[in-house]
Amino acid sequence: RRGTFPALSFLVSGGRRRQVRRAHDQRRIVILDRYPAGLLVVILGILFLSLTDAFLTLNLIEHGASEINPVMAYFLQKGPYVFTVVKYGFTSLAVIIFVLVKNSVIRGSRLRTQSLFTFAIVCFAIAVVWQILLILSTSCRSLLPC
Repeated sequence: RRGTFPALSFLVSGGRRRQVRRAHDQRRIVILDRYPAGLLVVILGILFLSLTDAFLTLNLIEHGASEINPVMAYFLQKGPYVFTVVKYGFTSLAVIIFVLVKNSVIRGSRLRTQSLFTFAIVCFAIAVVWQILLILSTSCRSLLPC
């Protein structure tokens, strides 16, 4: 093979490469023609959790909280719409990179980069649960006694 990037016809009509077959290819980035259907569910889950995180953050900001991430705080100053679009854009870009390096192995370890999907879901889930707890605690304080 000359390259690892599939021909455009394979991307449009559906290629044949579903997995990395050669041991040599497992040590480098290989772009596949087809991906498992479960990967779409994981990607949609990450994007959903990212949007949920954004909306919960905006809700908390309205109730006196502040954004501690300086990059997102900058975009929050530009407005809630800009904040949400940029957050979704950053997450989408990260997911695209995760898909492209999905079959690689992190150098010096046996850790496959597809574990980045699990890491992203866990991080977003923790953030969403934390924000829900903050919202519940602030609403509980306003409804004394709790």
